[in-house]
Amino acid sequence: MKLFVNLSSVFKGGAEQVALSFINECRDFRDNHYYVFLSDNLVLQLDTKSFSQNFTFFIIDERPGKSVKSYLKFVNFLNLKEKKLRPDCVLSTSSHGYWKPKATPIVVGFNIPHYVYPESPYFKKLSLAKNIFWFLKKRFHLYFYNRLDAIFVQTEDVRERLRNMINNSIAIHTISNTVNAHYLNPIVFSNKIDSNRVNHYKLLTLSAYYPHKNLEIIASVIKVLIKRNIYQFRFIVTLPSEKFKLLFGDLPDNFITNIGPIPVKECPSLYKECDAMFLPTFLECFSASYAEAMLMKKPIITSNLGFAQNVCKDAAVYFDPCNPEDIIDKMITVYEDEDLQKKMINNGLEIVKKINSAKQRASSILEICDKLIK
Repeated sequence: MKLFVNLSSVFKGGAEQVALSFINECRDFRDNHYYVFLSDNLVLQLDTKSFSQNFTFFIIDERPGKSVKSYLKFVNFLNLKEKKLRPDCVLSTSSHGYWKPKATPIVVGFNIPHYVYPESPYFKKLSLAKNIFWFLKKRFHLYFYNRLDAIFVQTEDVRERLRNMINNSIAIHTISNTVNAHYLNPIVFSNKIDSNRVNHYKLLTLSAYYPHKNLEIIASVIKVLIKRNIYQFRFIVTLPSEKFKLLFGDLPDNFITNIGPIPVKECPSLYKECDAMFLPTFLECFSASYAEAMLMKKPIITSNLGFAQNVCKDAAVYFDPCNPEDIIDKMITVYEDEDLQKKMINNGLEIVKKINSAKQRASSILEICDKLIK
């Protein structure tokens, strides 16, 4: 089958990891021809010259959603390519479905938790204007999702919630997220964290910045740690330097270290340098960080919200993401109890066994496309 793989709107975070993983796994499904539309940031992490002849890459140097002009330009470009290349199916691992092909079925991955978890404390922190913005944005995007032929989501909980918002004629499939293949055969890189403070219990938050990730709470936690004379914890984040300075620039560097954004292939090595995974997020459809931490044998300390508990079960300790005192208490609980750490790690390894491999996920996505065509 001939596939258009539209990754033009993917530019950071978990969506970037899913896109890179999927394209790399497609190498093993050689019966297909893949026309891949890549954003320029993905090109930097993908050696396109190493792919076989059944891959054709188109580099999109301007995000389609940047402006009306860039969107219309991209839509016209895709219309011309569809007419010329006549694909059997269009696929996007993460998109809003803004472009609908004229004569080709389209499959899109859904990963906007804001639309399916309205009970999240995130919305209570927003102004009335911002809540109205999200309400209108949801209505706008659901219009486009209702034009699709099939959607895939990452958990059964998200599927059930989305089912109530989407036309019943549109198939919604559950395909669990997974770890990138780099986690199965990790490459050892030189240490990124200085070794001068070896006694610190290092908490890794491997995430791009989004408001719903609630990373700002780390600053509040550090201030309470200082007041309580607790010095054994150290947060490790992966943010652009400008964003890090804005959020944490006035905090002592012995409490927090910024590694900066790193390529996916270097992430397993960074996990090995840390002691636990810390994620104070308000909203997720499925954070790959949970599965990654399980596979890397790290305890998980995260928000006590349904999406986290749905995935992590008893492989995590949960805190109130709005309460620095509760967060610190849970951090101390994990830090002081080695038996609890071992139990969480073992439970995580059992959970991750049941999650799709990267190859299984790619196969399931391609199977949806194949069924649509037939």
